[in-house]
Amino acid sequence: MTAEKTAPGTGIAAFVQHWFDILSDHEPVEELLAHIVDDGLEMAFPERTLRSHADFRDWYDVVGEAFSDQTHVVERLDVSEDDAGVDISLTVVWTAKQTSDGTVGSFRIDQTWHLVREAGTGRPLISGYRVGDLNPA
Repeated sequence: MTAEKTAPGTGIAAFVQHWFDILSDHEPVEELLAHIVDDGLEMAFPERTLRSHADFRDWYDVVGEAFSDQTHVVERLDVSEDDAGVDISLTVVWTAKQTSDGTVGSFRIDQTWHLVREAGTGRPLISGYRVGDLNPA
């Protein structure tokens, strides 16, 4: 994983890694919801666009039933931050087992995220999240 390009991005790499760690471990959905906005959310996955915590809960349940033994390895991370928030461009390798037949797939996926800072704490929260094509790794 490459370091952030700008000093204001300090801590963003850890935020991104933590997000993927809790996804990989299939932690309770509340752990993930703590890192995303509810109002104004736009998370675009190939199969669906999520616009709220309720949408995310539903999506997470479906993914949790469809896949197990997941890992997410961040290969590239570029970060830029200004007064409007934090923009991230990254590449992650996602590996998972399909629960329906036990096959394991591995995909290299480009993603773009937009984070906003929580009022009062400055804590980053995901407000935009776009998943690109799944390319075999």
